[in-house]
This record gives sequence, structure tokens and C-alpha cells, in this order.
Amino acid sequence: MTENPPKCREVEFSVIHDPIEHHINEMSATETFGARLARLRRSQGLSKTDVADHLGISITAICHWEQDRSRPKSARLNALSEFFGVSSAELLGEQGAPGRHRLADLVARARAEIARAAGTNPSKVRITIEV
Repeated sequence: MTENPPKCREVEFSVIHDPIEHHINEMSATETFGARLARLRRSQGLSKTDVADHLGISITAICHWEQDRSRPKSARLNALSEFFGVSSAELLGEQGAPGRHRLADLVARARAEIARAAGTNPSKVRITIEV
């Protein structure tokens, strides 16, 4: 008895590209510290391990911060701000000038893209904006 070869079928894949601005506009002003930290980390293509190693702390601490189970002390908050290239006020979600949130996301995306192209970690990329 002869076996029939497995049937192959073509599958069409489509990718929907939502502009990042769409997601930025959907974010509410009530974004928690943990959600903000996780968003910044992911936007720069970093793992929790990357952040923990840079700060010399445990991955558990990062997890607790991102889950809003605890918050970093002042010194760690300043180190996080510097690491992600944002102010402590932005990291804490304090209102700043209009558009600053968008600018921070744009810089974070650019930093991640430049790092990918250069084959390095986003934390090694410095972007300076002169006003």
C-alpha cells in the first residue's frame, strides 16, 4: 500500500504595523512606576538581567519594581534614570512639559535601533540633544 505524501498548504502571513504614537496616545496618565519601568526597559531591548547586572542588584528586585511590589530607593532611582536616559521625575511619572514623554520614547527607540545596528547594548549608546 502506498502512502500519500503529506499535503502542503500555503499560508499567508501579514504583519500589521501600528505606529508607536498610537500606543503612546493610549497610555493613560495613571501608568504605574512598574509599568513605566518595564516599558522603558523593553523599548531599549533590555532584559531584566541586563538592568540588574548594570545596577549590581538582583533580578528579583527588578521584578518587584516592575510589579509595583516595591520601589527603588533614591540612589537606585537616580541610577535607573541615568541608565535609561530619562529624568527621575519622568521615571516616577511626574508631569513634565508637554511632549517630553513622546521625546523620551523616541530617544529610547532610537537608542535601541542604533545599538542593534552597532551590535552593542542600548545602555552604551548616548544621545545628546542641544536646545
